[in-house]
Amino acid sequence: MATRRISRHFVTIQDGRWGSRQVHYRRAGSGPVLVMLHQSPLSSRDMIATMQRWQRHFTCIAPDTPGYGLSDPLGVAYAEMDDFADAVSEFLDAIGVRKAALYGFHTGAMMAAQLAARHPARVHVLASNGYVIPTEEERAELVANYLPAFEPSWDGAHLAWLWSRMREQLIFFPWYRKGAADRMDIGLPPPERLQDGLVEFLRADDHYRVAYRAAFTMQSDRTLRELSVPSLITAATPDPTSRYLERATDTAPCVRVEARPTAVETLDLCLAHLRKARSSAAPRLRPTAPIAGRLWQQMLDVPGGQLRVRRNTDAAGRTVVVLHDAAGSADTVAALAASFIGHRPVLAIDLPGHGESDAPLARGAVTVTAYARALRSALDALQIRECDIVGVWGGGLVGLELAHLAPRRVRRLVLAGPPWFDRALQAELRARYAPDIRPDAHGGHLLQAWQFIRDQGLFWPWFRTTREGIIRGAVHVDTRMVHRRVLEVLRAPAWRAAYRAHFSYPVKSRLRSVRVATLLAAADWDPMREYALAAAAAQPQSPFCALPPDPARWGETLLPFLNA
Repeated sequence: MATRRISRHFVTIQDGRWGSRQVHYRRAGSGPVLVMLHQSPLSSRDMIATMQRWQRHFTCIAPDTPGYGLSDPLGVAYAEMDDFADAVSEFLDAIGVRKAALYGFHTGAMMAAQLAARHPARVHVLASNGYVIPTEEERAELVANYLPAFEPSWDGAHLAWLWSRMREQLIFFPWYRKGAADRMDIGLPPPERLQDGLVEFLRADDHYRVAYRAAFTMQSDRTLRELSVPSLITAATPDPTSRYLERATDTAPCVRVEARPTAVETLDLCLAHLRKARSSAAPRLRPTAPIAGRLWQQMLDVPGGQLRVRRNTDAAGRTVVVLHDAAGSADTVAALAASFIGHRPVLAIDLPGHGESDAPLARGAVTVTAYARALRSALDALQIRECDIVGVWGGGLVGLELAHLAPRRVRRLVLAGPPWFDRALQAELRARYAPDIRPDAHGGHLLQAWQFIRDQGLFWPWFRTTREGIIRGAVHVDTRMVHRRVLEVLRAPAWRAAYRAHFSYPVKSRLRSVRVATLLAAADWDPMREYALAAAAAQPQSPFCALPPDPARWGETLLPFLNA
């Protein structure tokens, strides 16, 4: 049977126990509804393979638990598993599910069991794969040692630590103990798969500790006594959680405890258990509701895949579309986009192959024109007929090209840091600006990525580290900013192709012939400032505007032009 598409969605919980928040989830298949909860510190992405296996039997719905993946956190530093169970119950209300079959893996296994014990009327049947039953002494040790704080370091050393940490937890359990009894009987995955887990960890950031801690401190033995729905507690023999199954002796009569030799056999056991019980019909998809006063998220269906947007619709008027550069996303321009809240509707988009969007552009077809057409498809999906565009660096080129493709659609255009380069510089940048940063088994590529992004704030171009290449004036290498940009490089498959597309674009001729009112802008710290000034001098019809240092104030500076 052909694999059906796994689609992605956001649902908004309005004024719940933790205020208004959004939950990102994946959905696939048909038939009765099965809710699937992932392990920490990952997201519903970790459920994709299992969803593909089970989607002909169920409508599989896999949310990112609060604070992981793209779901909003609960806003608390400490939470118990009861809190996460209640948060999942709120999610079920929001998507219109009264009662469901339930599957969880590792942390998700704990969360699923707690949900079934705390809200039995919501659960038809439970399968917990990788359930942990530590002693009080083991709980204290895990909480004390398993969850060190995660804080970016100016030199990128935190990335080297994290890579080693991700490898170590596949060699030893717990990862911080190195005895023979702690050695796991599995091999290491290829570096590309290890990096997938690292990127998920980076999405959660220091919040990664919250659900982990809740799982470790949960009175999991008591939960097994309180269950009242048909429940399977299982693990594959190589899984380090399988050692806990022998402790699951004092359980409710509805609980069955059984291991299997392999992960595949364990999944088959779970599927057979889940299919024995009746389950409820799947709900219809609901449109994503807005949240006032902040940027909220939405997935858009476009030809070839889905694109993520961050938006706010509090104000009336023409929508301001904010476009990021290569190695960026809607997250890197979030402060700029938020500066328009209350003044105009605003939309920041992850262009194809960036951020959390799919990559529907073919590898050889990554061009500024292709990005502009994808942007037009996104505007069509949102029924936005007219807009103003503010584009940062290469993002401005995408806006410029859309102004050529659809001049009646773009009313005003701002190019912040326009790459007004001559052909010789364009050729040099195409050849050298976007290094090939491939996952390395020992993590060296992470420091390469860190220095690449950090040097962008110190030298122009970043690879010209001579005295002549120094960026004078304010230093723009805030550690958190560099950390966010490195995450963009690691999660964006198209960033190198995007840079080459930007450096191939005929910006001078396209800017001369554009019929849309255009403003050129830059902050003092931006190495593109001199190019913006040169472009304005050559193009009197496109004046220059000095931007304040903080992008959170750019909106107030640009609104007079956009409102003219």
